[in-house]
Amino acid sequence: MLVRRAGTGAAGSRAIKIPSPVSTPKNRAVLGVNAFSHDAAAALIVDGRLVFAASEERYDRVRHSRAFPRGAVRAALQHAGLSPGELDAVAFPWLRDMARLRRALYFLLRFPRSLPFLLQRPDGLPARLSHLRQVAGLQHELERCGITAPVTYVDHHRAHAQQAYAFGPSDGAAVLTADGMGEWASASTWRGGGERLTPLARRNYPHSLGKVYAAVTQHLGFLPEADEGKTMGLAAYGREALLERFRSVLAPNRRRLFRVRTAAFDYPLGHTALGGARFARLFGAAREPESAIAPAHEDLAFAAQAVLEEVVLSICSDLRASTGLKHLGLAGGIFLNCALNGRLLRESGFDSIWAFPAAGDGGAAVGAAAQVAGMPRTPLQHVFLGDAFGQAEIDRALGDRPRRLVSSPAGYAAEALARGRFVGWFQGRMEFGPRALGARSILADPRSPEVRDRLNRDVKFREQFRPFAPAVLLEAAGDWFVNARPSPHMMFTFQARPRSRDLIPGVVHVDGSARVQTVGPGDGNPAFRRLLEAFARSTGVPVLLNTSLNVRGEPIVRTPEQALALFDKSGLDVLVLEDRVITK
Repeated sequence: MLVRRAGTGAAGSRAIKIPSPVSTPKNRAVLGVNAFSHDAAAALIVDGRLVFAASEERYDRVRHSRAFPRGAVRAALQHAGLSPGELDAVAFPWLRDMARLRRALYFLLRFPRSLPFLLQRPDGLPARLSHLRQVAGLQHELERCGITAPVTYVDHHRAHAQQAYAFGPSDGAAVLTADGMGEWASASTWRGGGERLTPLARRNYPHSLGKVYAAVTQHLGFLPEADEGKTMGLAAYGREALLERFRSVLAPNRRRLFRVRTAAFDYPLGHTALGGARFARLFGAAREPESAIAPAHEDLAFAAQAVLEEVVLSICSDLRASTGLKHLGLAGGIFLNCALNGRLLRESGFDSIWAFPAAGDGGAAVGAAAQVAGMPRTPLQHVFLGDAFGQAEIDRALGDRPRRLVSSPAGYAAEALARGRFVGWFQGRMEFGPRALGARSILADPRSPEVRDRLNRDVKFREQFRPFAPAVLLEAAGDWFVNARPSPHMMFTFQARPRSRDLIPGVVHVDGSARVQTVGPGDGNPAFRRLLEAFARSTGVPVLLNTSLNVRGEPIVRTPEQALALFDKSGLDVLVLEDRVITK
């Protein structure tokens, strides 16, 4: 596998061969950086161990930030006690040339219809040529942070594959990656064995599962490459009216993984309206943002979700048959779709499936760092890899506010939750990835049938159709959810048992599914487990409603100050900051 290292050769780089990882890491301290694309992030591997990972949005407060992750880089070095000069290497999960020749040829062959590539500026992004210049200027951004270590540019889908395999639980696994677009590829399959990853197949742009799903998301009035979770949630309300029509634009292809009927979309010609007029001719006019959601919108979401699942299930079934491997690793933004992951778990034929918790491009920083570090395959223990704040920092943030110091935050919060209070829960190191897992969470009693509507309206300020997730004690998960398996990162849906629909309606979606987080004794968050245990003792229910400590349009909070600001402007009743409690 070729990657490129900066700083040598007439053009500033030369091709080098990165050897397969070995048992002893070849670089002691490796910084992984994703920048200039959505979900900027930094990750740090020291002595073959992932010690820090965080998304830049938590620092610059821009959702899905595309900036250079200066705040996350600074925090990573501070956490490890390293100066910028002590880094041995920097890993970037994109090749430096960004497939320029392929892109140029694609543009020229479609000229002048492809002029939108130059004339239309994607929302939140620089012009496309400026984006290429940003990537080329990565070293300058690093030097501004005092970092002079050599940069290695790793193929984007190899970085994703490394996420899925190097940190997965199984030695010997098939790997599938899928997203909107890497340098040119949009999906790939791999065989992992020992410390080696071997590429098998690759699908290139404009055939892209991520672009198709983003086009639907945009057509439904949501933000593409950000709000795909809304499309997934809305799909549960739809019917099969548009299913066959959607199958005509996206279908499996055994030889090339899948095919997209590109003539049904405007994105292949560079339009920022990804579906545009072509898509509207098939599926009706696009919904205006914030307007009422009609049955046709629900049906489109249903069709897109169902066909995505069919296509990926076909790929995985073929991968299982062709490799003979029993385990599957998943990475790339497509696999933040927990409904898809749940179906793969049930129907793909693999004995086990593991999806990297930060499956998108932020997680690719981790995969690239693992590649460059020569890190041996090391199962990920937990994702509590960000900042933590001590009592002194919390007290400074509280200032003169009245607060209560409690000896048992779990006991106090469990009692408040059982009384129907909404509780903000701020404990320990921040989670890496888009989902709150009990370190920066809003919690509620799932037994109330009104809790979902109240939370969406009064606390989160978001659309009423959006569901909430259950956190459940691992040993009790099977009592509440059908065929539940360990799911510590909230990456899979399971069907709720009939009694769950009656007893914990607040966390059961309209189709009977739930995006389950299991909390076991070894999952890295003992404080959250103690809270679930205390709530179970009080109510007989080992389940809590768990959603992220943020409001609509904002990233999850990072600091005590941000948690307090959210508490003040939302309908939260209680905020537990480590062992400090404030109430309204």
